[in-house]
Amino acid sequence: MTPSETQRSGTQRTEVSRLWQSGVAGIELYSAQLYRHSFAKHMHEAYTIGFTHSGLGGFFYRGDHHYANPGSFKLIHPGEVHTGQVQAEAGWGFRNLYISVPKMQQMLAQLEWPGPEPALPYFAIALQTSTDAIGQAMFGRLFVALSQPTPQLERDSLLLELLAYLIDRYSDRQRHWRQLEPKSKALAQAQSYLKAHYADNISIDTLAQQVGLSPFYLIRSFRQQVGLPPHSYQRHWQLMQAKRSLHGDQPIADLAIAHGFCDQSHLNRAFKKAFGVTPGQYRQGNLIQDASR
Repeated sequence: MTPSETQRSGTQRTEVSRLWQSGVAGIELYSAQLYRHSFAKHMHEAYTIGFTHSGLGGFFYRGDHHYANPGSFKLIHPGEVHTGQVQAEAGWGFRNLYISVPKMQQMLAQLEWPGPEPALPYFAIALQTSTDAIGQAMFGRLFVALSQPTPQLERDSLLLELLAYLIDRYSDRQRHWRQLEPKSKALAQAQSYLKAHYADNISIDTLAQQVGLSPFYLIRSFRQQVGLPPHSYQRHWQLMQAKRSLHGDQPIADLAIAHGFCDQSHLNRAFKKAFGVTPGQYRQGNLIQDASR
């Protein structure tokens, strides 16, 4: 294969991705140039504000498939299931901000947002495809400020300016977002049980007995109302707890077993599919960021 053929196919081009905590508590950053990677169904415990700067990406969210063109903003609520994948040979270049719910609430108070507590901004349209030069410039300045040592006053100001802009331009003022809750008490109990026993080897019979439903009805209803089957929901919490533990110094192999994975390779595969980086890359990215402060 010639170099030009390799470049066209994208099969040999190196993918670059990084996920790390910013210098502001409650905000993580993700930067990627992808050519082949496909994100499995997953969710974040934070608002996702993404910006596509090159190529073409796509994601499934709330029953629809969306295409992320250059210049488009992606706005996804916390706890809502979605995917992500490259949609063109040119790849997909994008950056994400992940803003935790407590951080969002703090900023809304600073903005004196009129919504009733604990309501949060609701973005009815997940993908804003129109070219938004103002929003693009604001996002770019903020991402750079959060990626390197920057005076706190500057970072705080850029954060509030971008949030105010996105709410004013893209949110539905007549609606407020609240964490999605299952329609039945039994499914809410199933979620709570899976969170509490995220690292345990739970059978579907055990889970069904805990909430008083038949195994098949539980699986079907859970998938319909939560967006994931029970085993995938448990895996989400395994990944979230493992991700938090990666900020410590526990060996990754030991950490994997402690959080319900068969071994480190098992954790690596699941972590990469959900977050786009391996556990080792995530830990190293945060060590680099800590050293730069």
